[in-house]
Amino acid sequence: MRVLITGGAGLLGSTLIEHAPMDAEVHATYRSIPVVAPRSAQVELSDADAVAALWAEVRPELVIHTAYSMESGERDVWQATRNVVRATSDVGAALIHMSTDALLDGEHGPYAEDAKPAPVHEYGRWKAQAERHVRAEMPGAAVVRTSLVTRLAPLDPRSAWIAGSLRDGRPLTLFVDELRCPIAGDDLARQLWEIASLPADERAGMWHLAGPEALSRYALGLLVAAHEGLDPAAITPALSAASPSPRPRDLRLLTARADRALRTRARPISELLLERRRR
Repeated sequence: MRVLITGGAGLLGSTLIEHAPMDAEVHATYRSIPVVAPRSAQVELSDADAVAALWAEVRPELVIHTAYSMESGERDVWQATRNVVRATSDVGAALIHMSTDALLDGEHGPYAEDAKPAPVHEYGRWKAQAERHVRAEMPGAAVVRTSLVTRLAPLDPRSAWIAGSLRDGRPLTLFVDELRCPIAGDDLARQLWEIASLPADERAGMWHLAGPEALSRYALGLLVAAHEGLDPAAITPALSAASPSPRPRDLRLLTARADRALRTRARPISELLLERRRR
């Protein structure tokens, strides 16, 4: 299978490349940071002509759209997704579209796969618009909502920021009432490749791929500190409800479909961080 991964230099994209099956011919896109892969191309996904040209050259059988950025929701989420959908449809490829728990309102968790988007902030609104577009234009696509993607070695950017702040003596404030279901990048990548291998009718539709435990930002920060052997005293607990900007608080995802259909089970992040903490 010829697979094109967007965002190949990102956390999930690079992990997918690392775990690619032997029989997959993997191609990857990147915007600025080169991809560690034998077949990669630099492209601005918000440029419709550039995307169409690359897709016509590669002729993928499957596209896994992982690329995203919070810098500009209109450009990096909406325009990029719209162009990826059009180009993927034009070449007759299948699509796995990465979505997020952040398009839910956080007031009715835990959420099953049939939960409707109800975003409360700008990023969530752009992701909801992109998700709706994928489902309308490519009903056979797999749409995957996930949570905080976590990596241990090296640390993912969010965890690295926590560890770096503690090393530098910078105070941190993390929410105790904002729940997510973090998932190890390795587990997520393995699950996605399993979905990619399914027959088209079994692959299509909504999937929730998330970790089995709900953790607050504060609890996750304490775990990162323990993993890195750092003093967590500089981490101050706070309430998301007191934030000046609305934030979804309870984004627990139910993973019933993945539990039935996939062999790979996402491992608890707390166990992974504590098992591999530095000595």
